Formats: sequence, C-alpha cells, structure tokens
Amino acid sequence: MIEPLQRELDESGVNYELVLVANYWPGQDDTTPAIVKEYEGKRVRIVSKEKAGGMGWDMRTGFEAAGGEIMVAIDGDSQNPTEDVLHMYRLMRQTGVDVMKGLRIARFDGLYRRTISMGYNFIFRAVFGARGLWDINGKPKGLTRAAYERLNLRADDWFIDAEIVIQAQRLGLRIGEMPVVFRRNDERASFVRFSAIWEFVVNIVRYRLRRA
Repeated sequence: MIEPLQRELDESGVNYELVLVANYWPGQDDTTPAIVKEYEGKRVRIVSKEKAGGMGWDMRTGFEAAGGEIMVAIDGDSQNPTEDVLHMYRLMRQTGVDVMKGLRIARFDGLYRRTISMGYNFIFRAVFGARGLWDINGKPKGLTRAAYERLNLRADDWFIDAEIVIQAQRLGLRIGEMPVVFRRNDERASFVRFSAIWEFVVNIVRYRLRRA
C-alpha cells in the first residue's frame, strides 16, 4: 500500500507529509517497524512505539506526529483504495468542512461484517442521533488541524471513529461524507469478533452516561 500511495502523492503536486504508524506489542515477532523504516525519508515520518493501546491509540499517535493543516487517516490493510486519500484531501479543501469520513456505498467484506456494521450504526444513531450520518466507522477519516486541536480524543480502541463523530457534533463542527468502496481482505480474518462488538457496546454506554 505504501508505494502506490507515495507515488500518487508525488504525482499530485500536493505538499504532503506521509506518517507511517507501526506501533508494536513488546515481545511479539512483528516485522512491521523494520519494513516501514525502509521508507523513512524527507517526506515520510515513522511512528514506531511500544503499544499502550489498540487502534485508537495508534491513530492518535499518528495525528500527534503529523504537522499538516489537513490530516487524512487511512488503515494500512488496502481495503480502502489509496486514491481515497487525495480524493478526501481535495474534497475537504473544496467544501471547507472540518471533519470528513468515508461512507461505504459498496462493501465486499462479507455478510457478517455488513450485518454487524448495520446493527452498530442503528444503535449509535438511536443513542447519539447522528444528524443524517451513517457508517460511523467508515474510513478514511479527515480532520483539519483546527478541528483536531478542539477535539479531546481519548479512545484507545475501535471507538476512536465514533468518538471523532460524537465530539465533532457536540462542538458544532461541519462534518462531510465521501462515498467509498470497501474491498475484501483475503490476507487475514476480520478483527470484528464478539469481543470487539462488546467493546463497542460498553463504549456507547460509557459515553452516553458521561454526556448525561
């Protein structure tokens, strides 16, 4: 994923910085930090720390390291096409929104994932409203620097996507959606298992009680 994304950024003429997050659990034989180290250079920054949390913590370390005025976060599993990054950047500049999220209009990740996602989104909308938004976990996620500095992101896990939307709505920030295609992942099984579903439910309840 890194090489086509970097090639697209180079050819776009955009003044960019690519932040590669390769955090790792101590004691595991994870070659990711060594692999991404090969790409470090003038426009590529590496974040490689011992993990103190899950996906949300990883995303927050990436945002903290980034220096751009518009930041676009995308997962590294190639389920979102790399061209979504430039598309979202340009759309954010064109529309002037503070936050933008992917909206999966076509999904090829299986019936199980689609069913879980639909149920989660119905629960989320029932608890928090969402003012017409759907697919809360859709990627990429784009934030302006000003929006990021106003958000108080704390989630260390998968709830980071929802936390961005909840806090952006609470602050009255402008949120946009970008239609995306979500590809099938044949390299690994889905991370969305019962434990992740339970994690979503616990976080929804916790956030709702905090607001109350």
